[in-house]
Amino acid sequence: MALVMGITLPAGYEIIYNKAIKMYDISVLCNVGKNPAFFPRNKYLTLKEVTYLFNIAYAWNALSQETKDEWKFAANIIGDHGYNLYVQDKSYRMKHEIGGVPVPSLYHQYLVGHLSVQSPATGALVAQYNKRKIAFPSSFELCFKTNLSSAGENPSAKINLIWTRYTTGQNIEETETIDLPLVSGWDKRKKWVTPQSGIRAKWRIEIELNDVEGDLWFDNVFVTYSGEIKLNDPYCMDVVKWWKAVNLPDGATFETIYPAD
Repeated sequence: MALVMGITLPAGYEIIYNKAIKMYDISVLCNVGKNPAFFPRNKYLTLKEVTYLFNIAYAWNALSQETKDEWKFAANIIGDHGYNLYVQDKSYRMKHEIGGVPVPSLYHQYLVGHLSVQSPATGALVAQYNKRKIAFPSSFELCFKTNLSSAGENPSAKINLIWTRYTTGQNIEETETIDLPLVSGWDKRKKWVTPQSGIRAKWRIEIELNDVEGDLWFDNVFVTYSGEIKLNDPYCMDVVKWWKAVNLPDGATFETIYPAD
C-alpha cells in the first residue's frame, strides 16, 4: 500500500516548495495545497493561541536562571513544573491584556479564592464539608491577603476547623481557629489540631468574616493528615464548586479570580 503524507504550507510558499522538492520514493505521493488568504474566526483564535505560546517561550528563555528557579519553587507547591506555571500565568495576562509581568509567589499560584464583603453586608461564611473521620497528627493552613476594615463591634477574620468526636454518650464538636489580621500582604498561617479522646468523626473547614467590610484573598488551603491533603480544590481553581456559601448576604461575593498583584 502506498504511504500518503501531506504538508501544509503558508500562502505564497507553494512555488518555492515546488522548486525545492525532489522525489526519492515512488511510494510517496505529495499533495501541495494553498492556505486560504483569510482565516475563519475559529482558526484565527487557534492561531492566536499558538502565537501566545511562541511569545511566552521567548519570554521564558529571556529570564535569568534565578527567576526560573523561583518559578520552579512556586510550582513545586502545587506539584507542577516551573515552566508550566509560567505559561499558565503569562498566557492569562496576554489574553486579558493585563499589563506588567507575572511574578512567582510561594503564597499563591495562578488563580485564588476571593471573598468580598461590601455594604449592606458586614460578614460572610463559606465552608467545605468532609464526612471522613479526622486522624492525628493533623493540621490546617492557608495563604492569604486581607484588606478589611471594621464595620461593627466585633470585627474578625478567621479560618475554623471543626471536627466531631463521640464520647461519654455525646457528640462533641471541637473547634480550632486561625485568626487573620484585618490588613495584611500575602502571608501564611498554619495550626496543628489538638488530639482529643473519643471516636473521631466528620469535619468541616470554614472561612468566616464578621463585622467587617473589604476583601480576603486566599490560596493553598490545606487540611493534612495521614500524609495527604484531604481538602477538595486546595489550590482554589473553582471555589464556588467545592465550597458552600453558608452565609453570603447581599453585598457579599465569593469567587475564583486571578490576583491583580
